[in-house]
Formats: sequence, structure tokens, C-alpha cells
Amino acid sequence: MLLSERDVELFAQVSGDVNPLHRSPEHARATPFGGVVAHGILALLATLEEVRPEPGGAAGLEVEFRGPVYPGVRYRASAGDGPVPSCELRDGNRVCLSARWRPGRAAEPALSEVPPVGAAAVRTLDDLTPGTRVSGEYGPRGLAALRRRFPRAAAALGPGALVALLWSSYSAGMLLPGQRCLLAGISLRCHPAGGTVPAPLAFTAEVLALDRRFGLLTTGGTLTAAGGLLAEVEIEAVVRTPAPLPSAAAIAAHLPPSTRLAGRSAVVTGGSRGLGAAVALALAGQGCAVRVGHRGAFPERLLAEAADLPGTLRPAQGDAADPGWSERLAADLGELDFLVCSAAPPIRPLEPVPEHLGRFGGFLDTSVRLVTAPLAGLLAPLDRRGGRCLVVSSSALHDPPRDWPHYVTAKAALEGLVTWAARHHAGVGFVVARPGMLRTEQTNTPGAAEGAAAVEPVAAALVRLLLDAAVEPGVPLVVPGPVAGVVPPAGQPSPSDQPG
Repeated sequence: MLLSERDVELFAQVSGDVNPLHRSPEHARATPFGGVVAHGILALLATLEEVRPEPGGAAGLEVEFRGPVYPGVRYRASAGDGPVPSCELRDGNRVCLSARWRPGRAAEPALSEVPPVGAAAVRTLDDLTPGTRVSGEYGPRGLAALRRRFPRAAAALGPGALVALLWSSYSAGMLLPGQRCLLAGISLRCHPAGGTVPAPLAFTAEVLALDRRFGLLTTGGTLTAAGGLLAEVEIEAVVRTPAPLPSAAAIAAHLPPSTRLAGRSAVVTGGSRGLGAAVALALAGQGCAVRVGHRGAFPERLLAEAADLPGTLRPAQGDAADPGWSERLAADLGELDFLVCSAAPPIRPLEPVPEHLGRFGGFLDTSVRLVTAPLAGLLAPLDRRGGRCLVVSSSALHDPPRDWPHYVTAKAALEGLVTWAARHHAGVGFVVARPGMLRTEQTNTPGAAEGAAAVEPVAAALVRLLLDAAVEPGVPLVVPGPVAGVVPPAGQPSPSDQPG
């Protein structure tokens, strides 16, 4: 099964679910997914189209959404072999969605189109207390085009179930919870309501329960057509809470501001969020003039955090994997005291299986280029100043996550690159950091975020290391799991043999 960006746009226009996670590369890049994600209901339609179920309509349907589906990536759809009709979509060995349904009489409402809301609601957990309710009218636009694209899926579901699913996507992605929605599951019961005169559907949706620890929201909804009940829907969604930008005050608690680096310069790749942003703030807190590498829109709040620091932050937009970006910086800067390589591609679960090898190789290539290209352009000015280079690796090298073999491989390759660079550029002090799981947008999922550490103490410790740790010429200093206030005394051997 393969979806295109055109499929995603068609579904957005028909359903009214124009959540930016599905349509805005800029917005989606700043999420854990790193790019636009197909609507869950769209992935279901494409799966049904592949497995070719019997036509006739669905009286009931249950769907679980277990992982994101991306346009441009090929997945494997299969039909179940049990007594209940079912299907499944897999990415390698990982289940992305599963569904089962109960055949029944197809409701055939006569519909009229209704303009959807223009933008997805932005709601926090505090806005989603049980009893919160929305209501209105709904009517998909251009439904015939969607039926032509997925004729077998439309015939298997029937008009009533299809429209109820489209409304479910609209309700979750635009209203409750809205922009921060990650669809987790749908339970649908259809009724044979109909009508001969086209009219909008009337709907209500209400928050039934909220698990604040995991951000799991349960809503119930009803759709009526011509006064009759068309469908009852229960929707489960995860409400995503964006990872906070680093705080200059929190960094200052571990590394008090000073003018120690006044007149010094630094470049930080991946410096607009997460650990990179925290390191940029920590350097500026010591008086450094920091160029912050970023690809998308630069967060104004980060500039506000740096406004009262002794040093400065200056955005340097561009792709750090492009050698031209660092070459332009080198020409502009002339000399350089610190280079921090923190940029990394989005981490999507992969396996060493045949269908993943292309993406596996692409991840390795991008990861290596995000460090190799800045080194290629900026090592010379760094060498002239006898500066220091920090490369962010990971404790995953010692404790490899099951779903991240590509990530572990990439970090191992980068540490090999730094070993080479240290040997042949002995004038530069190289530091390799292996922090554990940090609370950044890369790891901002319900399971990972709970045990992730704050970035500010780690950033403060890393800048202390850059300033004070003894680095042997020709040998990188490898630091596992840096903690605030911990700096290896001068002359102490590199702790690279310790678990991280």
C-alpha cells in the first residue's frame, strides 16, 4: 500500500480535517514525526482498498491506530483469516493499524456540503475536562472524488459508515482535541438512517474521559441525518503536549552567567530546539556570540530567552547537511572558537528487514552528512583558533533501543568520524557527549517523555566541559551521561569505557 501527497490532500479537502500535521511540512517537521503524516482514516481506506473486502456496508467497525503512516512509504496490507472480517497494515514487522467490522445494511443519507472550520482548535489538557462538548453541522465536500480513488473501500463500508469515519477524522483532528491530536482508536456503530432531500448532518461530540498522565482522551459523538440517528462513535486520541523550549533561567541555575566567552564565537547545528538550543543558550550565557543553525522558522521565544544574556544568538538558516551552509558561515565568521554538532534527522522506528533498507541507508547518510558537512566547512577556522568541537552522540550505544538500529549505527559511525578528525586535527579539542533520553520534540511521545530528563542541566554540564575539561590532543574526550556540575579534573583519563 502506497499513499501519495495528493491522496493526503484529497482526503483533507473531502473530510475537512486540515490539521497541519497532515498538510504543513513546516509544522510537522517540529513534531516527533519529522514530516507530514497521512490521516489515520485515509490509511484505513487505502488498506481496505488493497485487501478487497466484500461490498455491502458495515454496521459496526473498530479500528486501532498504532503507528504513523507516511505518504511516499510503501506498507503491507493484509486481510484477516478469522470469522470476523478484518484487515491489518504493517511497516515491516510493526503493525500500523488494525480493523475489524460487522457487515450490515448500509445507511444512505442524502448529504449536502458544509464548509468546515478553517483551522484546528489548539487545546491543552486543561481545556479537555470531561463534559466539554462541541456541536454543529457536517457534510463532506467532493465525496465522489474520494469514492473514485477508493472504490472497493467505499463499497465495503457503505455510505453511512464512510461518512461517519470522515466525520470522526474531522472531529478529532479539528475540534476535540484538535491540532494536537494523534488518533488512537475508533469504535463505530451505524444505523440505517437515510433521507431523500440533501441536508447537513448534525453532530455532537463530548469528552468522556481524560488520562492526564498519558494525555489519552476519550470522546463520544453522534451523527444524525434527517432527524434519524446515523452513527454513534467513540474516539480515542492522544493529546500531544509540545516539548518546552529550553529556559535560560534553568540553565543559569547550573551555570551562572558570565562574560568568560566575551569576544568568542560559536556555531551550533540543530540549535533551534532541544539540546542544541539549550547549549546555544548556555554558550550565550557565558558571553559567546552564537550562530544558531536551523531549517524551519526560528522560534522567537528562543531569542527572547537570550535577550538578557551576556552573549548573543543569531539565526543561521539552512541545511547543515549542505556543505554550502558551513562554507558561507566560515567566510562570514573568519575565525571560530566552538562548533557544536547537535542536528539529527527524525528517528522513526526501523528494522534491518528488506523493505526498510532504503530508509535505513537514507537515515545513515543524512546523520553522517549533518556532522561531516559542518566539519568540512568549519574545521579550518576552528583549527586556527585552537577551538573545541562538541558532537552529540547517545547512550543508546550502550543500551540500544529495539526499534532504533539505524540510530545506534549512525551514532557509532559519527564517533568513528570524530576519532579520525581528532587524530588529524590535533589543534582542535573534540568532545563526544552520550546523554541519555532527554525531553525534546524528537522523543516527545507518551512512553518516552515520561522518563526523559530536562535538557538544561545537561547543556550546562556540556558547556562546562567545553570550557574546563582537559582534552588530550589527537584523542576525543567521550563523556557518558553528563550531569550538571560534573567536570573531569585536568589530567583524568577519558571516561569512554563507562556505561552511558
